[in-house]
Amino acid sequence: MRIPGVQDGRGPLMVRLAYWYTRRLWGQVLAPMRVYALVPRLMMAFGKILRAIERPRRLPIRVKSMAMARTAAVIGCPF
Repeated sequence: MRIPGVQDGRGPLMVRLAYWYTRRLWGQVLAPMRVYALVPRLMMAFGKILRAIERPRRLPIRVKSMAMARTAAVIGCPF
């Protein structure tokens, strides 16, 4: 049984803004984001982690992309 997430147009303003940004970035609201939105503070913490990962600090984008693809392959990520 899956946990039902927060639907579009529901939740606090922060959740709706996060959904809008996610749709703009990836074209859809991803399922994990809907579950994180059940606890808005958790969703904000997760967003901070993602922003920290995406920042081009020390690694070239090519190396970062290869590491992300390899990690997804190892854990069996479907996308």
